[in-house]
Amino acid sequence: MGTAHIWVDADSFPAPARLQILKEAAARRLPVTYAANRDIPFGMEDELFSMEICGGGNGAADDYIVSHCTAGDIVATRDIPLARRLLDKKITVINDRGTQFSETNIAELLEQRELSMQMAALGIRPGGRKNTYGNKELAAFTECLKRVLSGI
Repeated sequence: MGTAHIWVDADSFPAPARLQILKEAAARRLPVTYAANRDIPFGMEDELFSMEICGGGNGAADDYIVSHCTAGDIVATRDIPLARRLLDKKITVINDRGTQFSETNIAELLEQRELSMQMAALGIRPGGRKNTYGNKELAAFTECLKRVLSGI
């Protein structure tokens, strides 16, 4: 298959989505690197899977991924500012909810993030939004991941 490398911003990426990445990567014989500030268990072993523990505080894993990924690679992250940096490098970026970041949607997502942060700073929590990760979210992620992988 392709020579793409899959990078996972693993600190906050949901375990079911991380495992799905490993299953798809193993089937295609693609390398996967988890980057995080702490050791993150894989859930399955393969010589193509590696863990990079990034010291140096907040943003160290992001900086590691940005400095090591290259054209043709795929990055899985929930971090919208990191996605912006990666798009600037022409890297394929997806999140855990089945969204592929693009020049079209990144500006709006950054604005929504900023608004949410401002509201939180004021003590305002929008109602009705659940921060759960279940079968629906995993199915959307899996579909997006397979679509991206089929393009390499």
